[in-house]
Amino acid sequence: MFHGWRVAPREPAVDRRRRLRYNRRVTVDVVVVGGGPGGSTAAWRLARAGARVLCLDAARFPRVKLCAGWITPAVVRDLALDPDTYPLSIQPFDTASVIVDGIAHETRFARVASFGIVRSEFDTVLLRRAEAAGAVVREGVRVRRVSRVPGGVLVEGQGSAGEAIAVRAPLVIGAGGHQCPVARAFGEIAADEDVVVTQESETRVGADRLRALTPRHGTPELVAEPDFRGYGWYFTKGDFLNVGVGALGGLPIGARLARLRATLQAMGRLPDGLALTPFRGHAYAVRRRRARRLAADRVLVVGDAAGLARDVSGEGIGPAVRSAGLAAEAIVAGDPATYPDRIAAAFGGSSTTLAALLALLPAAMATTAARLACRLPWARRRLVLEGAFGMG
Repeated sequence: MFHGWRVAPREPAVDRRRRLRYNRRVTVDVVVVGGGPGGSTAAWRLARAGARVLCLDAARFPRVKLCAGWITPAVVRDLALDPDTYPLSIQPFDTASVIVDGIAHETRFARVASFGIVRSEFDTVLLRRAEAAGAVVREGVRVRRVSRVPGGVLVEGQGSAGEAIAVRAPLVIGAGGHQCPVARAFGEIAADEDVVVTQESETRVGADRLRALTPRHGTPELVAEPDFRGYGWYFTKGDFLNVGVGALGGLPIGARLARLRATLQAMGRLPDGLALTPFRGHAYAVRRRRARRLAADRVLVVGDAAGLARDVSGEGIGPAVRSAGLAAEAIVAGDPATYPDRIAAAFGGSSTTLAALLALLPAAMATTAARLACRLPWARRRLVLEGAFGMG
């Protein structure tokens, strides 16, 4: 089923210990570029199926990863996780609030809607699970170039100590996020793709203090942007507070963040003296008018690298995990070329009914419709929280 190449590292002859470390002869069937939820899921699924997998990531885990920080019930199922035995922070919640024009509209579900997690912990758990299944994980390796060679793909990069590394494999999975080098090499990325830009911060504040700041501790509070081209959030997870804003064009993200902070300060959520970790930004494409190329000869891309984040919400963990599982299934079945069809069957066209409805309306009418959807209880539950965010 799987046919491997040898790992053929290249490095300067300056450090004998380093040279010995990378001169080992290793055979791999698949190289996964990126160790986040998509990459680790693909590596885990493939390793369990008997493939020889090498997973490369530029960071060393645990690492800081910007994310509002919750996973849906669908993600829990796709990852075969048991919240009761998950080893680190996981916080089930059955309530979410949407704040429109300064008024909070609360929705309560009859079951667990989603689970709050700390991304640095979550990503590490998944990567270590892939490693335990037999995947070889190399952290601190930044991939610089991906190119085809006879019978396979050559992945070239640089280790954290400066050593050059080259790996050949019959198949490569790009799971390195929006700027994934695999997607850049083979993804046919449109210059006008729909890209969400965000700014966010996660800070360990302490649960007792956070409970004093919000009556909705442990649940996400979503703040609609006035133009409904994005939203902010205030999410307390045990001792942690995650605050951020994301938007698809329009007002610059820095101005949106300043407005969100002023709103939260007026609500008492961000009192003077509450020091937050510095805000950091990132970007990702949403699944709207078009998607990036999902597959090329001997190459598949998953998650944010494939532009699969949910429209409207920008939720990306679910699509990353689901697409990685579909990529692994196609490879294990011996027919990677079926991966795009599997994605089409699983994801369909527009990611939510809400997105499809808004796309049919002129801008002013779409804003009015979005405002109404956030205010009406049935629409807020079905179209916004369940449809756009995947809760419940």
